[in-house]
Amino acid sequence: MYYRLRNDEVATGAAFVKIRFASDREAIAAVFEEFDKEFLKDFVDQIVIVEQLDRKYPKTLEQMDATKRLYLCADETNTEMNTLSFKFKSAGVDASLITKVKSKLNKLDIEGAREGLKDLAVVTKNNLATLAVKGVKAEYPDSLVDTAEKLHFLNERQNELMDDGVKLTAANEKEYKKLRKMVQHIMKAGKIVFAKEKRKDLYSMPKLIMRMRSGNQGGED
Repeated sequence: MYYRLRNDEVATGAAFVKIRFASDREAIAAVFEEFDKEFLKDFVDQIVIVEQLDRKYPKTLEQMDATKRLYLCADETNTEMNTLSFKFKSAGVDASLITKVKSKLNKLDIEGAREGLKDLAVVTKNNLATLAVKGVKAEYPDSLVDTAEKLHFLNERQNELMDDGVKLTAANEKEYKKLRKMVQHIMKAGKIVFAKEKRKDLYSMPKLIMRMRSGNQGGED
């Protein structure tokens, strides 16, 4: 799966990376000389530029509504999974897939949750005879697929609005792309340099995005 910071996430994600990178820069520069003090300065300066753009072009009501609808759907689906998990366990059916779907939803990995829900629909259908005793209806697997596609639609709509904000000029978009590339460059280098250490996880783009979208932006796990 491809992980990418949306425009509205770039400054926040970069600010988080900056804390770790500033601490590890010398170790990274010992392997990749381009990550010198000047690179750090340019990185910090670019964060400031994008933060200023974020303040100049705040989220529109349409963007905020799209985010609210997506998060509400994810929350309602997560609650539904609790009920389904109880029924699975009561019927003696393996509920590990439900746990995985809940984890994806908690991290707002919407595409991961979408695929998990479709897989869950198949498992539910294959065990309908057993689950029916616990109140799972024959049409329920289809409703799981419908929920998966609803989440996908809401996520795509939010991404479209966040990335293609009409107030962003072509020149401004270049600033977001520049900072996004700097973040990706740092993350790739960090994963290589610290490949044999636990802190390599701090240079994982998927984990950075999951941490941000779950609301844990202020420190290490």
